[in-house]
Amino acid sequence: MNENRWLFCVLSLFMVGNAWGQRTCGADSVHVQLMGFPGYERAYLDRLDAVNAAVGVRLECDDPLLIPVAVHFQNAGIPIDCAIEMALSQVETLNQDFAATNGDLTEWMDLQPSIWPSIDHGESCISFCLATLNHPGGFGLDEGDYAVTLDQTAGDNDAAWSGYLNFFVRTIGGGTLGYSPLGGNGNGDGVTCDPQYFGSVSCGGNAISGAFDMGRTITHEVGHYLFLEHPWGAGGCGGDDFVADTPNTDGPQFGCPSGQSIVNCTAPILWPSYMDYCDDACLFMFSAGQVIRMETYVTQNLQNLLNNSTTSCEEALCIGFDVSVNATLESCDGNDGSVVLLSEGGLSPYAYSLNGMVQMNNGSYTGLVSNTYAVEVIDENGCAFNQTLVLGQNQPSMEVVSILHEHCSDGSGQMEVHVNETSTFSYSNNGGDSWQDSGVFLELTAGNYAVDVQNVFGCQGSVEIEILNESELDLIVESKENVRCTWFDNGSIDVRAVDGDAPYAYVLNGLETSSSGSFSFLPVGDHLIHVEDAVGCVYEEVFVLTHDFSNLGDDCPCSLYVPNAFTPDGDLQNEVWQVKASCPVSSFHVQVYDRWGVQVFESMDSEFFWHGGVNGYYLDSELFLYRITFQWGEEENASVQTEVQTGSVSILR
Repeated sequence: MNENRWLFCVLSLFMVGNAWGQRTCGADSVHVQLMGFPGYERAYLDRLDAVNAAVGVRLECDDPLLIPVAVHFQNAGIPIDCAIEMALSQVETLNQDFAATNGDLTEWMDLQPSIWPSIDHGESCISFCLATLNHPGGFGLDEGDYAVTLDQTAGDNDAAWSGYLNFFVRTIGGGTLGYSPLGGNGNGDGVTCDPQYFGSVSCGGNAISGAFDMGRTITHEVGHYLFLEHPWGAGGCGGDDFVADTPNTDGPQFGCPSGQSIVNCTAPILWPSYMDYCDDACLFMFSAGQVIRMETYVTQNLQNLLNNSTTSCEEALCIGFDVSVNATLESCDGNDGSVVLLSEGGLSPYAYSLNGMVQMNNGSYTGLVSNTYAVEVIDENGCAFNQTLVLGQNQPSMEVVSILHEHCSDGSGQMEVHVNETSTFSYSNNGGDSWQDSGVFLELTAGNYAVDVQNVFGCQGSVEIEILNESELDLIVESKENVRCTWFDNGSIDVRAVDGDAPYAYVLNGLETSSSGSFSFLPVGDHLIHVEDAVGCVYEEVFVLTHDFSNLGDDCPCSLYVPNAFTPDGDLQNEVWQVKASCPVSSFHVQVYDRWGVQVFESMDSEFFWHGGVNGYYLDSELFLYRITFQWGEEENASVQTEVQTGSVSILR
């Protein structure tokens, strides 16, 4: 079968229209048809085995894999100027998509951590040029013309254009946007695309169509040409596209599922991949595995394209051409900055330019001031290097010579700053409202100051200095009593301010105020006393109070609560008689007597309780007398004095 006719046959057999405006790709149909040609299946499987075996850890891309592109418009009615504009826009999109420099990649960056945390996007080493040199004869193209033809090819293959990745732009119909062989050979074959979906420019009577107006149809089909299958492979969750980091899916996604996590097999579908069917606006990445697979296929099977790039792409002449930019900042002495440009690769002589100052074969510029500079270097081949450089200025070396703090808000603070530079500087301590020739500042109040310096060359610097309010104000401790109760806070502090200006204001722990400096009823712990005199001088000291049981205070209250009746009648209410102490007690002794003076109950336990009986028998309802002796305080710090408490209690049955 004639090579120019086989894809027409494929289209008539396999392409189905899509009335909903969804993406439709004919690559699968093309592949099915090609697999029926003698010898094709064996060659395809050999390529598949070789690529699968070679795909592994990707090496750094030292040299780009440059592929020359030729674009052939067929019966599209598009004038040559518009055709070139469309072709250039398409190649630009292709390069951005493959290099991962497309602006909408930011959406992937936003979505990837939450939806696809284990998948990385790929930055391909493959780039494309619209060929400009050494065109095949018979097409009316001169040196320097873009490889764009109008109505000079037919079908989807032209052997005259071997060594190029060809884009055949013609009306396909049936709702199909484009198609490609699964793994191209570079011998005149290529990718076919309907003009409504080619590039991103509407002109010459051709309007780019709605949801497919960003040039991603060609990105998708070039992926097929470089041996990428659709993510669903042969279809179903068991399908295989031979790329490890693309999740299994049972079919394509359509429209624009922006921000969605869609699972139809076992993991979220990678719908942003250029190899799915979403609208152009929702296709914005190749996975790292897809990139490795394409690069492997190019190096194994498309060396004819890579070899041809050195003679067909003007950009190939510039491979390896680079310029190193070394800058020295302007010093505070001014007009002594420098920029040195060193060319690497390319073809001499070199023309160097710095903000329009052109020098031949000399990229050294001196005597520069801090500024923004446009750098350009052009070699003999016309290869250009451009960069915007911001040349700054060194900051001055500064030192703080001395600081004198003010005394009790008397405004006597001073500071001196010196600049260790040869040029003359001006000084300011008020944000530049005023300047002086000296770095000495007098009559300062307490606060934070920024001392700014500058000279006539625009050299500027700043240093922060704090002036304090110092004082001789002090505190004398008149008395300090630790806490002498285990159950009551009775600590105290009594201080007196000296060597300041009366009257004084005392504050305890930031809350309690006193005009005398006396504070009482204090608990164990740290206590901060802050004193301020009449002129604002401040003194602070922390006092620590502890327990002191060796000197129990007379103000430690302690008493017993003794009920005067109880009802041991079995109703579980008020069944026993017991006492409660308001403080810890020791040496406890309770005795109960009947009206004839006979002891009926006794206990040495302060936690006792009496059921109203004696020797196993319950006593009748009657009035009884009690006597309780005790010492208050913990046993090891008990009071010396023994307390005695007496009274009566009634048993009510």
